[in-house]
Amino acid sequence: MTESIPSHYLVPSKLSVPYLPPNAIHRHRVDDAFVSACKLPLVVLCAPAGFGKTTAALHGFQALKADEPEARLAWLSLDPEDTDPFTFAAYFISAIEKQVRLSDQLCHAGINDRNTQLKSLFGQLLFELDRIHQRLIIVLDDFHVIESDEIHGAVAYLSKHLPPHVTLVLTTRSDPPASIMSLRLQGLVADMQSDLLGFSVPEAQTFFQQLGGGFQLDEPDVKRLLEHVEGWAVGLQLIVLGLKSKPSFDELKSRLEQKDLNAIDYFDSEVFDALPKDVKKFLLCTSIVKRFNSEVAEALTENINVHEVLEYLQRQHLFIVQFNEPQQWFRYHHLLREFLQHKLLTQSGVDIHLLHHKAGKAFLKMGYIVGAVDHAIRSQDHDQLVYILRTYGEDLIHKAHYDLVKRCLAELSDQAITSDPQLTLVCCWVEAIYGNPHRVDTILSLAGPLLTDGPEPSTLLRAEYETVRSQAYFSLGDFVKAEKAASSALALFPAANTRRQSPLLTYANVKFEQGELDRALSIYEESELLSRQEANHDAVLWSLNQQSQIWKQRCDFSRSIELAKEVQEYAQQHSVNSGFNVCFSLFSQAELALEAYHLREARLLINEVSLLCQNWDEFWAQHLYGWLLKMEMLKGKPTIARELSSQHEGILARENVAEHLIPYSMEVQLLYWWQNDEIKKIETWLKATPAIGRCHSMRDYVVLRAQIYGHIACQRYGEASSRLEQIYSPLREFEGRPYQLEFIRLGLLQVALLNLQGKADEAMAELLLLLPLIQQYSIVASILFLRQWVMPLFESMDVAILPEDQGRFVEQLLILYKQRNTSSRRGEEEVPDGLLALGISKKEWRVLQYIIDGKSNDDIAQTMFIAVSTVKTHINNLYKKLSVVNRKEAILVGRDLATAS
Repeated sequence: MTESIPSHYLVPSKLSVPYLPPNAIHRHRVDDAFVSACKLPLVVLCAPAGFGKTTAALHGFQALKADEPEARLAWLSLDPEDTDPFTFAAYFISAIEKQVRLSDQLCHAGINDRNTQLKSLFGQLLFELDRIHQRLIIVLDDFHVIESDEIHGAVAYLSKHLPPHVTLVLTTRSDPPASIMSLRLQGLVADMQSDLLGFSVPEAQTFFQQLGGGFQLDEPDVKRLLEHVEGWAVGLQLIVLGLKSKPSFDELKSRLEQKDLNAIDYFDSEVFDALPKDVKKFLLCTSIVKRFNSEVAEALTENINVHEVLEYLQRQHLFIVQFNEPQQWFRYHHLLREFLQHKLLTQSGVDIHLLHHKAGKAFLKMGYIVGAVDHAIRSQDHDQLVYILRTYGEDLIHKAHYDLVKRCLAELSDQAITSDPQLTLVCCWVEAIYGNPHRVDTILSLAGPLLTDGPEPSTLLRAEYETVRSQAYFSLGDFVKAEKAASSALALFPAANTRRQSPLLTYANVKFEQGELDRALSIYEESELLSRQEANHDAVLWSLNQQSQIWKQRCDFSRSIELAKEVQEYAQQHSVNSGFNVCFSLFSQAELALEAYHLREARLLINEVSLLCQNWDEFWAQHLYGWLLKMEMLKGKPTIARELSSQHEGILARENVAEHLIPYSMEVQLLYWWQNDEIKKIETWLKATPAIGRCHSMRDYVVLRAQIYGHIACQRYGEASSRLEQIYSPLREFEGRPYQLEFIRLGLLQVALLNLQGKADEAMAELLLLLPLIQQYSIVASILFLRQWVMPLFESMDVAILPEDQGRFVEQLLILYKQRNTSSRRGEEEVPDGLLALGISKKEWRVLQYIIDGKSNDDIAQTMFIAVSTVKTHINNLYKKLSVVNRKEAILVGRDLATAS
């Protein structure tokens, strides 16, 4: 298992290939069918329970491996809980990574990142599988338990695009859904069903001879038995067990003629009754767990030699499956487990709750917390649930297992929760972050007596309560109460206590949202230091990002970039699940690179973001289109901008968005609509967006600018002027501090608005007031976004009367403005910007052009004077950067982006 997997959240036996006893019956007919089926990307073994689907897959792979010794088998035994896409992704990627090397980035995305979208994840997986060139069979055992449409769709997508050396095998009791089986029409599915898996007469004769104690059965007798069980493997095994417990075969035939072979009834009367007492007890007690090893079995049974019983069960072939793990994990055949659980429920004197308690305790001892939680809930043992929450609750929250924690809490009354300080805090943090923040006050009120119980009042506990209360208020947007609670917590914590970092961070967030950036900065700096001492990595990264934002507003761009880069370095040094924090730091750097008109640097940064979030929610892909749109608007390329706008604008109608990023999408989209007279879209957006009356935060300023763009586009100049002056005038008094960057950007918008209204002299006067700051901080992009209305003023400036440095800046700006649409010289074709933004090099662009022209790899190599292997390397890089998996998709995507240029 990859080291990045938290061992107590994934059950290792689910990833293990089941063990085949050495005397298992080989059926070459079925083996050959499996090997032949594996020539297609998807194999479906579909038959009712007990038809030998798992055995067929295992024997079939052995036959395939005889022909292809390098072949590897990845195995995942599925449970109903795996229908959750995040859980499925974690196990699926882990199963494959056990057999072939996958990148750390893919393992992290599949195992730790809850924002991962399966289809996008599988796109990256396909790219990596394509590079492996090793025969790989992936088995999803018991696929019928998966009910998620997202998983079904992703598996269909994966199957459709698998490279030739990889085959996916599904064992299932029912046909997979239409999304998967539609691949049949495309000739991509090989079916192995009950008519193939059922035993033939010669196979049944061999079965009885090897497993039935040497019974020699006549062919007519075998035919009669096969007709009776319809080739059913479990039916044959039940008959063999009957042969071992009955004095004669004639008596067995007589019994079969008297009644139908019902698995549960037959096992009860013909097999189970004849088992030794210890074996019966062992089977019943261990049936409550899905999987067990000797340690779990010993916890569930008393005065039984567990190892002897396990050997007996394997020797007698009593429907037990062993996994190839060092700890020797086992499970029962589904039919046997159903029978045993039914038998257990109907037996008197068995305390099932106690068995679940023992199972939970055993899993806890081994560190498998998720399995322990399930049995603790079933045991209805509140003491065990309390122990789990007190010991592991905080860790489960940090790893985002909110649902699991809530399941535990749901079993406890509010009185039980609020009688324990640790439970109270776990409950409140879950509600504050993931649940209903309104409940936090209620829970803390009920837990009030804990603060006064004992010889002395608990000051530290009160501080913790105020800390989580402040987070709840912040989540609700009640910044006044959040600040008050955070201040109370800080007053209660000793000055040297590192736990101060949490209320400090909330306090800083409040000040940031209220626009008190100078105050927020000093608090973030203090919180960062304490967070480093506590190794609270997420808090460190967030504090660094927020400090970077504040320095950006102060126009100290060097310091801002330095802090943003520190986010990346810290995350890498501490192997942190960086996620959003690193993306935010890259966006911050990209914004400043754009402002200075360093377009290539900005493209590379955005490309880095796209690699980080390629498996996340669609919001991120749409937001990235907004950044590409900004670049094309800067360069004045309307065709590409129009295409990017159509791909981006849908983000404004989304309900689930990243609140820190959506204002930037609003601004660039409204700016594009304004410049292209999309009045109807602007009016619709303005009606749906609450007006910003007063700016409290950076986001308010960005949304306000977008709204002013809209009013100007609709020629409501009076409304736009009034809204702008209301915000701009207070900033003018202090030259924008601490919002100096916003002061400059709003000032440029004021210049554009005045010029639009025919007030050229006022516009020029305003521009000359801004010019020293514009020159000092190298503001370029904010000018070029408004070039239709601002650049004519620069062109009419008398540079000779300006200070030397300002005059030089204006001259350079005018040169840039005039050259921005200049084409490359003939023979020096540049990479189209849409492809360049994805990090595609000139050589990769040439290879893509030849692919679009229909050239083979050999033709490309000959034309470019490079080796075919080098061509393949370029093509693999192209596939990854274009997020495609084959030549056809590369041509479609590449042609779209290249033609747009």
